[in-house]
Amino acid sequence: VQSLGQMARLAPSLEKRLKHGQLRSRELCEVVSALQRSKFFDGGLFEVLAAELRRAFDRRSLSAAEVITTIATLGELNAYNQRVFEAACDALEKELPRLPEALRLRLDSALKQVNHNPSDSFVRILRNVVGPGSDRRQACPMFWRGQCKWGPKCKLSHDSSSFETTMESGAWRPPSQSGGKSVGFKQSSDLFKADRCGALW
Repeated sequence: VQSLGQMARLAPSLEKRLKHGQLRSRELCEVVSALQRSKFFDGGLFEVLAAELRRAFDRRSLSAAEVITTIATLGELNAYNQRVFEAACDALEKELPRLPEALRLRLDSALKQVNHNPSDSFVRILRNVVGPGSDRRQACPMFWRGQCKWGPKCKLSHDSSSFETTMESGAWRPPSQSGGKSVGFKQSSDLFKADRCGALW
């Protein structure tokens, strides 16, 4: 669909399919893109589309990039729906620390465009400026207990900003939640195994 006329002819059947939940999550994103291309706006269609988008966001059936592109497009269409944007932010919150900077900036711009105000923790993570060379991995729980045996070879971050971001995103898991033997014991065991086969030195 490229033109306003094409979308106008398609809209009634599309609205019916939306009401019956016959479109998959990625097809919903394609509908939003088609609406933008054709500059088509219909209140009834957008109402049922918004309901389906909320369900898709709640199911976490779309990637972060797809969610951001969709709400940014809705903003450009002046089709803001508070509940849709809230569902999108809920779906994105745990992904924020891992988002590429370009996506973070686009998301921030989309929220500002429609004056949507997510939670304070969401805003802090989203607008946490990550400079060149900054560590964007999740924080190492053992390092923050002074027990990480891997040092610079650790796959997790020892950077203080990573610790704060991981905490705010809700992704922090203390060592006590690892189960079984202590993480320190496991790290020592793994280190010994790696040392025996010469993987570390």
